[in-house]
Amino acid sequence: WNAGKGSNWEGGIRMPAFAYWKGKIAPMSRSAEIVSSMDVFPTLSALADIPLPTNRVYDGLDMSNVLLGKNGGKSDHDFLFFYGYCSGEPYWTISSVRHGKYKAHWCTMPGLGLGHIKGENITQYDPPLLFNIDKDPSEAYPISFNEMPTQPEDAAAMQRILKAYAMEKATFEYGRITPEPDQPGEGPGKYGVCCDRSNDCHCNNNEEKDILGIFNLGTKEHHDRYHKILGEKEPMPPRTRAQKRLQNS
Repeated sequence: WNAGKGSNWEGGIRMPAFAYWKGKIAPMSRSAEIVSSMDVFPTLSALADIPLPTNRVYDGLDMSNVLLGKNGGKSDHDFLFFYGYCSGEPYWTISSVRHGKYKAHWCTMPGLGLGHIKGENITQYDPPLLFNIDKDPSEAYPISFNEMPTQPEDAAAMQRILKAYAMEKATFEYGRITPEPDQPGEGPGKYGVCCDRSNDCHCNNNEEKDILGIFNLGTKEHHDRYHKILGEKEPMPPRTRAQKRLQNS
């Protein structure tokens, strides 16, 4: 793929996915339909027959038809927009979109470690850069570059994309996260799933605390246990900022 994580090229956003549901999902079936991780929540809600509140905006859509092969197994995403900051606007906005076999880029940027954080190597396009992803998943051969496509089918797709882009920009609602008040025992470094906060979230009866759970990955306890098991001494002085933070915490 072109580029990697952190970019809006296929290498940064395209991932395989696997689903298993005995008796419901056909074994060895596969689909090339466009879905998103944002679809998981509305899909599980629909499968559980739990209606979602209607007083808010959901970016994801129910992908039950894709999973279960119903109604032709088609995705409900006619247009799936991707957001980033390569547009040059003071907030994250549309960088690219998938529409059937097409993908359009209003701007492109490299992945993490290649100028991504500094905002380097950003290129913007008007009209957007257009690719046929079915034929060119590496995005190496654009159908059009800063001009409208010449082939009628491609030109019609570009017009649909530009219309959907205008609608998305006009109707997008920027949300604001309002943190819930801390509950007893909560605070910085003490959020997340916890069975017993009075026991510092350790959930077994052994004298030695179980510190190898997945929610402890990256903590100082996990760090110390890692070195103890391997019989390794920590590098002195620390070689990285992460090592320094853990040793000083």
